[in-house]
Amino acid sequence: MNKPVNANEVTVRLSAEDAADLLSRMERGEFASLDEGVAAELAELNYRRAADIVGGSEKLEALLNELEAEDVDPADCVDAEPFFAELRAGLKARLAAAGE
Repeated sequence: MNKPVNANEVTVRLSAEDAADLLSRMERGEFASLDEGVAAELAELNYRRAADIVGGSEKLEALLNELEAEDVDPADCVDAEPFFAELRAGLKARLAAAGE
């Protein structure tokens, strides 16, 4: 994760079970391609992470709806201290894993 990602090619490793599930879902027509399936799963993961940050999916949906209406200050909806604490902890863990 310390190296920039080449947007032309990325390799993703999945367990055999997850790969079979993704392929099965593609064959059923849920996704047009494996690439689309992986992108959809990553989007779902990002959604769940965002919901965790703001305190639940209901709060996230409300925030997104208000942002679409452009009549909200995001600072009023998100407690920034826990968010930045989590961000700092993640960055420290990455530095430690990289040996820096």
